[in-house]
Amino acid sequence: GRGESGGAPRCGRLAAALGESEAEGARGRGQMLFRRVLALAGMARGVASLHVLPSTPLPYRGVLVDLAEDPTLSTSFSELISGSLKAWRAQGLNSVMLRVPIEESALCALASRHGFEFHHAAGGEAVLKCWLCPDREDKVPPFATHQVGGAGFVLSESGEILVVKEWRDAPDGQRVPSTQWKLPGGLLDRGESFEEGIAREVFEETGIKSDFRSILAFWHRHNCAWGKSDLYFVARLSPLSREITLCPDEISDCKWMTLEEFISTQDHPLILQVCQRVLGLDSTYKAGDGKSLEPLAEMLPAGVQWPGREPYPSYFASSRRVEVPVLD
Repeated sequence: GRGESGGAPRCGRLAAALGESEAEGARGRGQMLFRRVLALAGMARGVASLHVLPSTPLPYRGVLVDLAEDPTLSTSFSELISGSLKAWRAQGLNSVMLRVPIEESALCALASRHGFEFHHAAGGEAVLKCWLCPDREDKVPPFATHQVGGAGFVLSESGEILVVKEWRDAPDGQRVPSTQWKLPGGLLDRGESFEEGIAREVFEETGIKSDFRSILAFWHRHNCAWGKSDLYFVARLSPLSREITLCPDEISDCKWMTLEEFISTQDHPLILQVCQRVLGLDSTYKAGDGKSLEPLAEMLPAGVQWPGREPYPSYFASSRRVEVPVLD
């Protein structure tokens, strides 16, 4: 009796043990399956990443694909570009910039079929752009919209300004001196400050070294070369030398001219406006009449500095106090 009565509990314990074992096995198999799913998902992501062109993040949710930096990408570009664009759109990116070396310029035509267009080009490479959000306005800024140039108003202590005549092409193709006297100057190079650029231009054209003092005037005009806008400034410079050595390739003549002579004989509208509005000199001006040649107003250089950054070259208006006579 004890055997049978005692056997039942033993069978129950065995059944319970077997049940727990099966449950543990099921849990183990489930965990193993889950790990395999995760592994496969990781492999899928890895495979997917292999089919997206490598890129560098840009501001405002953009990326740069640089075929110039990694020439090996050129061979796989045609295979990967379509899937890459889909992946970038899925990631919520806004734009793609594509840098193409000139020797791979045939890829530009291929890229255009995927929505790319030229953004800018220089030297041996072009950069194309693709806006990834057709339902939203393209916010990628255009490339350089302006050229920046300047003229040097080099004014001596004796009241003379430095003026030049350029060369011009005559109708018969001959190079002849221009008829108008103007200020020396030209376009700034990339990365040049106002101070550096205008001093360089004056020296290259005339051989005169000078110190930058201030900005006297600007103009801002549009539809110039290649559709660009032109930002042109007149800078006040103090000469450090007087001996002229002109550049024969650009300049046909150069000389020092008194302000009195210039105002009375010349018709250059910008220079006459500077003389009148900035220096307060009109057609009645005579040298030696005691008038100050200091500007009535000018923009002086200063630095605006954010915490942890180098100062930004900035220019602020400054005016000369003029004594107004009191009438009886």
